[in-house]
Amino acid sequence: MQWENPHWLFALWLVPALGALLVMAHRRRIATAHRFVDTKMVERLMPDLRGWRPWTKGGLWLAGVTLLLVGMAGPRFGVYFEKVATRGVDLFVLLDVSRSMQAEDVAPNRLERAKSDVRDLLTKLAGDRVGLIVFAGAAVVKVPLTTDQGFFLTALVDVDTASAPRGGSLIGDAIRKAIESMDEQSDRDQVIVLITDGEDHDSFPAEAARQAADRHIKFITVGLGDSNEGMRIPVRDETGRLNYLKHDGQEVWSRMDERLLKDIALTTDGAYIPAKTRAYDLGQIYEDHLAGLKRGEIETEKRKRYAEQFQLFAFLGLGLLIIEMLLPRYQRKRWLPATDGVLRQESSGPSGATGGVLKAGCLLLAMLLPSSAVASTRTAARHVLDGIRHFQSGQYGAAEKSFAEADVALPENPKIAFDQGCALAALNDVEKARELFQTASLSRDERVVASAHYNLGCLAASRGKAAFGENPENAAAEARQEGLSQLVEAINHYRDCLRVDESHVNARRNLEVLRMWIKRMEDVWSQRDREKQREDLDLLQFLEMIQSQQEGLRHTARMVQREDDSPRRRQAVTQIESGQRSLAEEIQPLQEKIRNTLQPPAAQQGPPTSPAGQTPDTEKAIEVLTGVADRAGKAMSKAADQLSIGAIEEALNGQEEALGLLNDIFMTIAPFSNLLSKSTGVQEGLVDQSNAIVRPEDDQGSGREEPVADVSEMTRQQTVVSRWSKVLPFKAEQELQQLQAGPGGANPATNDPNSGSAPQQQQQQEGLKTALEKAVQTGPAIEQLAVQAAADLEKEDMESALPKQEEVLKLLKEIAETLPKQEQNQQDQQKKQDQGEDQQQENKQPDQQQSNQDSQQPGHSEQDVSEQQAEDLMRKVRERERDYRQRKKQLRGFTRGGKVDKDW
Repeated sequence: MQWENPHWLFALWLVPALGALLVMAHRRRIATAHRFVDTKMVERLMPDLRGWRPWTKGGLWLAGVTLLLVGMAGPRFGVYFEKVATRGVDLFVLLDVSRSMQAEDVAPNRLERAKSDVRDLLTKLAGDRVGLIVFAGAAVVKVPLTTDQGFFLTALVDVDTASAPRGGSLIGDAIRKAIESMDEQSDRDQVIVLITDGEDHDSFPAEAARQAADRHIKFITVGLGDSNEGMRIPVRDETGRLNYLKHDGQEVWSRMDERLLKDIALTTDGAYIPAKTRAYDLGQIYEDHLAGLKRGEIETEKRKRYAEQFQLFAFLGLGLLIIEMLLPRYQRKRWLPATDGVLRQESSGPSGATGGVLKAGCLLLAMLLPSSAVASTRTAARHVLDGIRHFQSGQYGAAEKSFAEADVALPENPKIAFDQGCALAALNDVEKARELFQTASLSRDERVVASAHYNLGCLAASRGKAAFGENPENAAAEARQEGLSQLVEAINHYRDCLRVDESHVNARRNLEVLRMWIKRMEDVWSQRDREKQREDLDLLQFLEMIQSQQEGLRHTARMVQREDDSPRRRQAVTQIESGQRSLAEEIQPLQEKIRNTLQPPAAQQGPPTSPAGQTPDTEKAIEVLTGVADRAGKAMSKAADQLSIGAIEEALNGQEEALGLLNDIFMTIAPFSNLLSKSTGVQEGLVDQSNAIVRPEDDQGSGREEPVADVSEMTRQQTVVSRWSKVLPFKAEQELQQLQAGPGGANPATNDPNSGSAPQQQQQQEGLKTALEKAVQTGPAIEQLAVQAAADLEKEDMESALPKQEEVLKLLKEIAETLPKQEQNQQDQQKKQDQGEDQQQENKQPDQQQSNQDSQQPGHSEQDVSEQQAEDLMRKVRERERDYRQRKKQLRGFTRGGKVDKDW
């Protein structure tokens, strides 16, 4: 036999007590009767007082109560078998086990806290399949999807920072591993619970989240750790002594990154839980946010069941009580003789003893009522009413005090938390109000949940407005980023509100207002940034910016071309078209910069130090360069038109034509050092790509992403390098002529307070002269090798092309290494610049034979001799290599696209 509610059996101890009360009451009644009359008279007046009736009624009542109590305990006996279909959802827990999870800003540390939260989650999973994936530098499936929670808990106990094979934090890989481990076609919803501190090492988690959104997989992202100051990561040495993780001699502080976790939750229409360092119930959050999930049939099994038998005991118990009620205590209509000769009838009914027992039972039940709970509820209700009156009258401080007293009387009540949050929000105590609204959002009352998310959205929107300042149009980049993150959080809360209450008019209105405002401000910011770029960048910097953006657009278009037709592909083409048209608008400012740079300044008072007026050569150079720029702009517009009709192949031809024309302008105006720097950077990137293809074993263990062979693009870039190397000797000859002509005239550097001594200047001139002479000597060889390498690449003969590419790079670096070096303090200043150029300003030289001398610096013979060039050149080569690889990663991620949200 089994029992459904065995605690009711403890109530059987009351049966002997009630029996004793019945016996005592009966004896007391007999004693009372004997005190009033003689014993013989008692037997004549109450003949049933000592008969069988009182004992029979008492026995029936006690037996009936006993059987009812046994029935309440839910007895089950009699075995039968039943086929049971288990229904539930598929849920994967992604647990971060990187070393940053050992930080102790959450007791005892982040990892142990996360494991405890997962155990709480299991208590809410009824019939659901659950799996466990741990990740750091790699993702490992510890538990596949299973309904065996015991096996899951056993594996969870053994999880530590050594559970993943490599160090790091690759959230994107963990998400992709979970997607692969779930059924692609499923009749039930799928959920991923991601518990991490948000640190990621270039694993593209946003793209992985978009893949999950395409599969309709929902996310609950839980952020653990301090997002403000962070916490050091404890480690122990071989002796067990506690130290803290260090990198380059500095202690590593781990901070939680909320932005990534919010984006993942927003992309998958899930929920983000900013646990940080606070306590929270992950199981309750799972129930509240994902209670409406579609549960499908997981498995069918035959289970042993025990039949419910409480009906038998309840029927017998009620039958005995009914019999007890129908059995009179005395015989009805019994006529007794009286001494006065009058016959009297004795009426039947409940005795005083039985009534006393019933009254005692009622009194006992009254004593057992939760009077303290009732009193607390009444006190809380009184304080809430007081708080509402204060709030409506504008006395927000008094209202908050009343709501706080109500919280003390009835703690952890979501409605009270919501009311207190409203009062604190009115007092501008945003952080406390936010915490209270988050507590209220966990309520089971849908109205409270919807209102809490709406107020959270309003608070986030207010913080975003404060971040932008009074003039959002002029907000700095950091303020824009912070403000937009707050607005995204507000949008997330408004969507949560609408998921609970689709008819919430204000939430829908605010969501639309934010959408329109963000779109408008992004257009304004984009225009302002473009205008600022036009003002701040000189001609060469502006041209390189246009070239870089055109390269990016062309690369993106090539990747999109390989994709199958889909809404995501069409969306990507539309974005490329928009970017191409915006870039075409930069051609007119480029032409203006060409004119302003190549035209000499207006004639100044007094005898000019250089020829004034515009020479025919300068006029011709301006006309030619602006004409080339105009043709480049038309090619860009043509490419945009082709993209608008989906003709990507024709658009690529137009983009390539524009790149060639922009490169013609670059080769004309770029000084020797800039041309050498760019040639070296591009050539080094080409060597790396060829090495990764021809010698893939050299990159094993380097952590680099597996290369994608784009031989046609490599061929184009190698051809461009060959063109640059052809121009390089001519640039060197021209600057060598300037350097040799310098001593004949006044030395401009003698008046420069930053110039060194005469021996140092002489040494710098000799170093630059050596570099220029070497460029003149090796230039033809470099060009020939680059042309041959391009031909080999066109034949896809990578093994033959690689040695020639390496030789080109070697010769270019030899030229760069011979450039003079700057003093140490000047090197440090140059390293602090984000986009340092080789010269400080450009000026025209009208007396040169070709227009590529029109943009040299004043005092060229000394400024170009500065020792910074070699160090700066090598630094820029490394920067260009890193930028190229990062841009390749970003562009690949861009073309993968993602789910388009209806609200946007």
